[in-house]
Amino acid sequence: MSTIIARPSPEAHPDRDAAARHRADRLAKATTDQMQAAFAYLSMIDPEAFEIAMTATAQAPDDPEDEEPIPLCATCGAPIGIFPNITLNWRHYRGSSAVSGAQETYDSGHATEVAWYLEHEAAEQF
Repeated sequence: MSTIIARPSPEAHPDRDAAARHRADRLAKATTDQMQAAFAYLSMIDPEAFEIAMTATAQAPDDPEDEEPIPLCATCGAPIGIFPNITLNWRHYRGSSAVSGAQETYDSGHATEVAWYLEHEAAEQF
């Protein structure tokens, strides 16, 4: 004997676009913490899918707002710094600013005028 109430059954041809839109909506509403947790979970249960997801989009270029300004001489554009073992005044120097002790100070022949620039601004300015 059959029942009068029909049982719900899955659609024969589900609307895949609707499912994709639903996932996109969920992603748009997710917080950063939720996305990090979801990616961490994905990396544990399906490392290959995680790698595909991470390489599917181009890596974002570095945000200029993340750059720190560097001190340069406003007159000549040379790097300047304070060297406590020599003096507590700004001095011109040669050498890498990334390695401590690899700099050589020199007399530029003019007064050091401190100006702060982002690296891309300094390249355009000088």
